[in-house]
Amino acid sequence: MSNTPKIQDDSVAAPVAVRAAWLADGCGACFAPGVLVLRGRTVVAAGSPESVGVPGGAVTWVDASGSAVIPALVNAHTHLDLTLVPRIPEPKQFFQWLGGVRSARLSMTADDVRQSVIAGVQRLDAGGVAAVGDIAGTHALQASLAACADMGLEGCVFEEVFGMGPRVPACLAAMEAMTPAAAGHARGIRRGVQPHAPYSSDRRVFEAALRSGLPVSTHLAESVDERRFLADGSGPFRELLESFGLWDGTFSAGARHPIDWMAERLRAASAAPAGRQTRVLCAHLNDIDDQALALLATLPIDVAYCPRASEFFGHAGHRYRAMRAAGVNVCLGTDSALNLDTADRISTLDDLRLLMRRDQLPLSDALEMATVAGARALGLDPSRWDFSLGPVAGVIAVQLGENGAPAEFGKTSTAPRWICRPAVS
Repeated sequence: MSNTPKIQDDSVAAPVAVRAAWLADGCGACFAPGVLVLRGRTVVAAGSPESVGVPGGAVTWVDASGSAVIPALVNAHTHLDLTLVPRIPEPKQFFQWLGGVRSARLSMTADDVRQSVIAGVQRLDAGGVAAVGDIAGTHALQASLAACADMGLEGCVFEEVFGMGPRVPACLAAMEAMTPAAAGHARGIRRGVQPHAPYSSDRRVFEAALRSGLPVSTHLAESVDERRFLADGSGPFRELLESFGLWDGTFSAGARHPIDWMAERLRAASAAPAGRQTRVLCAHLNDIDDQALALLATLPIDVAYCPRASEFFGHAGHRYRAMRAAGVNVCLGTDSALNLDTADRISTLDDLRLLMRRDQLPLSDALEMATVAGARALGLDPSRWDFSLGPVAGVIAVQLGENGAPAEFGKTSTAPRWICRPAVS
């Protein structure tokens, strides 16, 4: 953007000092007003104007006195390849919406997918996002790796796998080739794997993914229908698999809850020869009871909560606060553009605003979920998402209204502007 100061290499850059209505990060720091001093992409001072003073040497001042200045954001769960898919009419049931997404994907050419991913990355940039966990559907993996790297994004692109019934043998064979050495990465973006969900990928596929050594993600506990399917193999997900020709009777049911099912997969993978303890980034977790919550707190699971997507599908009372209180790392995602109310951007900025408005979530908690918690979930250095001295992933400013107090941040709706962008190799 034209109003973004040019950031040079840290060793030669002159300092840039940013005046802000208030300055806050995901580790609890908050100064109103505040001053942030950057040398390249390194924070050299942050605090109140009195504590920072006037930086010495030739300084470029950036006026953000009507804005909140915060670290660039992390979107830990999104589907960039669905960005340009026409909005699917709101279904009566979630599984019907899944069928619509499947039909839309089958109609897309490789170029359609590439253009959709590029549009998605541009909307991440418009939303002030510096790191992403993208779920790459069929034909989207290489397009996403390339587009994210070109924008300077960090994080992980998870290759989505649907491995149920007759597809299981082919998925297991493909999983054997998904080693860390073979996966590689593209300039800060790692490659991972995502067995789509327990209702769409067999337990053997999950366990193979957990043994692969790659970052692993999945959708988990999205609805009560998922709990029913894992308990006895019945319900709308069984019917959906039958309609796709993916039900062959080999599915093993009997789990009390999706969290119990995932715990068994984690135990099986770690107990196998050359087994390893792998963290899993699980999206949604809308359906959690007390027993599942207690078990979740003991497992190597990070939770990507997508507030606007949960509202889109009619889920209420998400237990993200109880999860955090139990020690679970809960970060924010957006899910796909199909579920969002911001056509110009794909940003967890709007999800943290929702939590502040709807739930009166404190600013410090909301920022932590949208920054350092997401960095932890994606295996990135969380210190680069706070304003302690040292390298920073990026800095954005968000215009505030007349009453620019931190408590009012959840009521604003403007898009952010970049103060310091991610580095592009």
